[in-house]
Amino acid sequence: MTFIQGLIENVKQKSSKLIRNGEIRAFIENLGIVFIFRFTSAILSVIGLVLAARYLGAVSVGHITVIQNTAYLLYIPMCFGINLSIIKFLPDCKNEEESERLLGSIGIWSLALTVISIISYWLFHSLINKALGFSTIQLLLTVIMAVTINYSMITEAILRSRKRFLALGIIKMVSSLIFFTFTLISSLVFKNYLYFVYGMIINQVVVIIWSLKTIKIKKFRFSIETSKLAYKYGAINMVSGVLSYIMFNSDLYIVNHFCSAYDVGIYSLYQVNVKNFFNLMFHEIFAVVFLPTIVQMDTMKIYKRIKSLIPLMLPIAIIANMALSICMILLYGRNYTINWIYVLLISVSLGFHFLYYVFNSVFTVEGKKGALLCMSVLVLPMPVLIFISIVLTRSWGITGELISLLVTQLTLVGVFLFIIKFKYLKNKQTHIKILK
Repeated sequence: MTFIQGLIENVKQKSSKLIRNGEIRAFIENLGIVFIFRFTSAILSVIGLVLAARYLGAVSVGHITVIQNTAYLLYIPMCFGINLSIIKFLPDCKNEEESERLLGSIGIWSLALTVISIISYWLFHSLINKALGFSTIQLLLTVIMAVTINYSMITEAILRSRKRFLALGIIKMVSSLIFFTFTLISSLVFKNYLYFVYGMIINQVVVIIWSLKTIKIKKFRFSIETSKLAYKYGAINMVSGVLSYIMFNSDLYIVNHFCSAYDVGIYSLYQVNVKNFFNLMFHEIFAVVFLPTIVQMDTMKIYKRIKSLIPLMLPIAIIANMALSICMILLYGRNYTINWIYVLLISVSLGFHFLYYVFNSVFTVEGKKGALLCMSVLVLPMPVLIFISIVLTRSWGITGELISLLVTQLTLVGVFLFIIKFKYLKNKQTHIKILK
């Protein structure tokens, strides 16, 4: 038997074992439902981005990317990590009254946090505009987008925890069609990137309204105890979310600081938008089904199974990201040539980024201990990694930043494996011995 034949046989054996597992089979079936709709939506998003690159130019793409990324920062104190609390606790509700109490408490606190956040952004608008180089209209649109992202995340989390994957898929596809219409208007009619941003906001509004109609909450109840439970868990995830944002989105602001507006646009087209498409495929397709499926399963069993599949998953992730990068750059048009160094660095970086996200997803839903583990993985190497990013970008521009991103992903996966092996597993084994 040749090496290739042996490899194929090994893959077949592992695949058949996985398919025989009832939970994994259900996961694959649900993944297929979500994939059909969300992949269509993702393709529409890519076409919209291609139109923006072709007709609006790299500078406008840079503006769109900075507004979108900043909105994902400003939404964090509004959401307070509560979307993950919903996925964690809603499936455990024993009856409709408990569900209404959880969702009612979250609804009231979410409204309060959103209002407080908006007032804070208004009070410090001059400082924010100066730091980011925003105009008044850019900041206004960013805050509005942050609000819509917040409620979109919450309503989606409810549908996901109830495993309403078909309904969620249809909602996402229709909202993407509306967004695509706005990208056509933005690129071909008005040739103004602001209409692209309007489309992104309306996309989220459609998701919120339709999701609320689908959820059909009969009565809102409130409970201080339920609020404490949900927001304690949410707070840990919020801190982790802030750290994650700094780790994975500071690159755009560093490039924005050290490079020209055109370079920011090029960096957005090569790295940020390819990464955003990858994130869309992961969070909107894979994680939508993955998190609700594993929430009540044994964490270490899942971790060991995933770890054994790394030799298979990593090359596939790298090749898929490379194909995606090349296709997107070719679609941008003749004004954008392929830089093979950029493509290679981005593809390998996102391959390891996929592993990090899978590990992070597994332990995030375990509870407080898992959330603290994920936070530790980010906190420990962060100062050094941010410093490396600044130094390399200042010295070598976009190439330096892409090298630093690869270093970041390798470090995070390494730290994850190290902590789990020498700290997490050790503590868990000690706890089991004490119980015995």
